[in-house]
Amino acid sequence: MKTFVAGLVALPFFLATVPEGLAESLTSDTVLRSLARTPGVATRSLKPSARALTAADADYLSRLPSRGLRIDMKDKLADIVERNDLPRLDIDIRFAYDSTEISARSRADLDALGVALLADSLIDARIAINGHTDAAGNDAYNLGLSERRAEAVKDYLTRHHGIDEERLIAVGFGERRLKNTTHPQAAENRRVEVVNLY
Repeated sequence: MKTFVAGLVALPFFLATVPEGLAESLTSDTVLRSLARTPGVATRSLKPSARALTAADADYLSRLPSRGLRIDMKDKLADIVERNDLPRLDIDIRFAYDSTEISARSRADLDALGVALLADSLIDARIAINGHTDAAGNDAYNLGLSERRAEAVKDYLTRHHGIDEERLIAVGFGERRLKNTTHPQAAENRRVEVVNLY
């Protein structure tokens, strides 16, 4: 069964991860703390967070379209996020089997995300919504499914919270960036990653 799990954007490095059993307890404060850009402050990973972007990286991120990124654009986005250790959060978003229909249980987490994205500290942030799958099934199918599910999260946030769609970049990585490479079909690989780009 393919289930999609959330996070702004599947990279093998994360500042904060909401464990599967705790997904119901996600609050807007948790989201705000996880996506805060505070250069030089230690995060839960004990690494300094959010280095200042180079002018070239900032320019690239500002010009990214809000959907339909090519593979080379996704790779460059992932590289910038990794090199700059941008603030990010995985959210366990569940979908109906082989569908983009967001489960009722997951809407509360998306509502917490929506409230946080409208807070003063994030109101101007551009956010990547990265969809990831596990390695079960065919690569092309997984890529398409992750893209559609990232779009579904973006559409939910714009429709239910009034967030400007240009602030949100929907990206599908499929199975290309597994969180758990030792167990490619592990549930933790099915996620949405939310990343604060600036």
